[in-house]
Amino acid sequence: MMGSVKISFVISDLNEEDVRLLRDNYSIVSKMILTPDDYNLFRYKQGDLIQVETDHGNRLWCRIEELEKVEDHERVILILTLTQASANDV
Repeated sequence: MMGSVKISFVISDLNEEDVRLLRDNYSIVSKMILTPDDYNLFRYKQGDLIQVETDHGNRLWCRIEELEKVEDHERVILILTLTQASANDV
């Protein structure tokens, strides 16, 4: 029997200014578009950690503070309010 494996997406549509704001303890809003099957597999929720990345490869762990879900039969759109995760979280 296989054990539990943590799998996560990286939000990669952030710019350097978004990451700077996160590092300065501001919140940002981003979105993620998934297929219904991917959403059922990953099931992100408020309080989860997720990694963000810029085009230049700058990465930062964030916490999902708020989450709104819009879905139809073809896709699930997640609207995420993110803050930088604390060092103890990662």
